[in-house]
This record gives sequence, C-alpha cells and structure tokens, in this order.
Amino acid sequence: MIPLSPRLLACASMVTGSTVCDIGTDHAFLPVYLVTAGRCSRAIATDIKEGPLESAKGTLRRYGVGKQITLVLSDGFDKVDVKGITDVVIAGLGGESIRDILAAPKAAFLRNGINTVLQPMSKAEVLRAWLAENGFSVKKEIAVKDTHLYTVMQVQYTGEAKTLTEAASYIGWLRRTDPLTRVYLASVMDRLHTRAHGLDDAGQTEAAAQVRGLIRQINAWMAGENI
Repeated sequence: MIPLSPRLLACASMVTGSTVCDIGTDHAFLPVYLVTAGRCSRAIATDIKEGPLESAKGTLRRYGVGKQITLVLSDGFDKVDVKGITDVVIAGLGGESIRDILAAPKAAFLRNGINTVLQPMSKAEVLRAWLAENGFSVKKEIAVKDTHLYTVMQVQYTGEAKTLTEAASYIGWLRRTDPLTRVYLASVMDRLHTRAHGLDDAGQTEAAAQVRGLIRQINAWMAGENI
C-alpha cells in the first residue's frame, strides 16, 4: 500500500463514500491510497498544471489503478464531471484558494450533502469564517503534526449560516482535550505575536492592541472559557 504523510492520512480517515474527487492531487498519492485500500472504488484526481498530472500518471502505473482513477486537468471543479461523486478532498492549498474553489459556481453540487474534507496550508481562519457564513457545518476538525502543524476539517453543507467571532475563526472546531490542539494554537499565537510586533514597529499601536486582544481570547479558550 502506498505510504501517506500524516496530514494526508488524516484526510483519508475522513473520506466516507465510494467515489472521491481529489482537487489539487499533485502525485495522486491520496486517491491511490483510498482505491488500493478498498476505501473507494473510483476516484477523480485533478490538478491545475500538467506537471503534477504527469507525476500522477506515474503513480497510477506503479500501483496498477489506471482504470479506477481518472486524471483531469482542471481549475477546481471546472472540467470535472461531478456526477456520482460522494466525497471531495481539497488538501495542500491555501485557505483562500480553497475558499475560492468552494465559492465557484461549479462547486454548487456540494450543497447536495457531499462529504468534503479540507486541509488548508495557510489562512485557515479565512476558510473557517467563509464556511460558517455560507452554510457549511464542520462535523470534525483535528490538528495534525507533519512537516508543520496543520488542521484537517470534515465539512458538509447544511444551509445553516452563522458568523464566527474573529477568535473563533482561529480556533475553529478543534477539541480542547486533544494535545495537538494546544500545540497548533500555540503556533497560531506565535504568528499573531509576530503580526502585533510588526504593527507596533509600523506605529499602528491600536491595531497591534487588537491582535493582542485576540491572543488573550485564544488563551482564555484554551484555559476552558467560552468565547
């Protein structure tokens, strides 16, 4: 069986159906794993560039799954035949890029209750806020330690829109009881401290104070308070 990194293993663990679409597949490691493990009978693997798809072709040949996995050159879902898709994975892209893919007209089929797994490399807070405002409910979110600390979310459209506080957009749906949650949020607060220092250096003391207030709210949540 093909070996997966911890972050891709976490994504794989949240796939529930028979036909997965992996957006931004790169080497197609995830769909190959899901098919060879018997987790999915069919997969669609897409990328926006020819180079990664050439790498993916090599992976498919190596594991003999060319008949079960379809490779598609596509920007998001633009060139994808979405009929029959039960699960979508978008991993390894920035949170803003994932948001834009989900907001595109071709992604409207996700509103049919498609199980969706998201793993942003950056700007997770932007993605979380957009999901909440656009009726996507997060069923599960975990922190994962890989080359860096990442978050993986299992989401589904319910139509129940809400607005997150800024602090909540950084915390998301992580569990306090998970030891990696503290490690993940510590890295988030480190980045916020760096931003606050930069704002101080630029003479934007009021904005810096707001960022430090955000850090205090995250700390309060980790200490058990509701925010």
